[in-house]
Amino acid sequence: MYYPFETQVTPLVNVRRERVLPASGEVLVRVGERVEPTQVVARANLPGDFRILSVARLLGVPASRIGRYMRVNLGDEVRQGQVIAARRGLFARSVKSPIDGVVTASGGGRILIEARPTLFELRAYIHGTVSNVLVGEGPPRPYGVVIETKGAVVQGVWGAGGESFGVLKCLVKSPDKPLRAKAIDPSCHGTILIGGAGLSDAALERAQELQVRGIVTGGLPPELLPLVEELPLPIVVTEGIGTVPMSAPIFRLLTTNEGREASISGRVRSRWGVVRPEVVIPLPAETLPPAQTQPGASLTVGARVRVVRAPYLGAVGTVVALPPYARRIESTGARVRGAEVNLGQEAPVFVPLANLEVLR
Repeated sequence: MYYPFETQVTPLVNVRRERVLPASGEVLVRVGERVEPTQVVARANLPGDFRILSVARLLGVPASRIGRYMRVNLGDEVRQGQVIAARRGLFARSVKSPIDGVVTASGGGRILIEARPTLFELRAYIHGTVSNVLVGEGPPRPYGVVIETKGAVVQGVWGAGGESFGVLKCLVKSPDKPLRAKAIDPSCHGTILIGGAGLSDAALERAQELQVRGIVTGGLPPELLPLVEELPLPIVVTEGIGTVPMSAPIFRLLTTNEGREASISGRVRSRWGVVRPEVVIPLPAETLPPAQTQPGASLTVGARVRVVRAPYLGAVGTVVALPPYARRIESTGARVRGAEVNLGQEAPVFVPLANLEVLR
């Protein structure tokens, strides 16, 4: 049995997202409450920056005598650049605070200045209902909420940026067309743009000027990676780096829901709880269709798969056979296990198992 990677491309599923504070805090909603994407559901005070200053060394005096040179006391607020200690005379020197904060400790000729805590507000991210409230004592027992909704989900293979919310707007006629700057006009303000095979730096700049909420594209030219990682808006790449057409099922699902509100996240985490970039489209559904495949299931005949490497990169098809023996592939001459996949051509093609990803 072979257990391939899975990408969720589902027109209707129960979506469950856990929203967790980075530190202990306060949850502001209750179980059963309906929430909006931009609604603050929890908040916490995050510790600020701090500095330890060796005042005695900087003034050139013994640690036991710095009290006579101090201009501030414990508990005093200080501003950046403010003189906190000074020595007069022939060897005049002074020590200034490097940050805004409060003097919280001293000893051994040194003082500690701590910045004020910053308020972190956790937003719901998706339309939905609070199904659980997490009130612990910090990780691994976090503070936060679990939000559930029904809708469509599209996962990407790469992403950048944070989270946002807007109306889906398609600017290409087919998944193999690039997203061009001239197609991005004032009507795109506040929307999530759906592209095709890629985009240019001019398109990214135009999207930023018009305050686009996010972009979904099949491929991303590698030279744009540094620019994309600096943008304030989330980017979801569905196929990979390069000029790669968006796969037909993903393009069809997104364009079918054009005009609907959606949440987009470019966040990626490869370890300690994998997080993939995604688009979530809440839908007004009462019941869900039965799942065709269970998450984490082995590859079987009839599974819908996507090819993730050349020569059929991005192609989507159905597994029609799983040969029991390894076959030799022309590109490397190696013998590998694979599957016979119907990609809509005259005959099924043999694809190494390592080059397949299940779409569910």
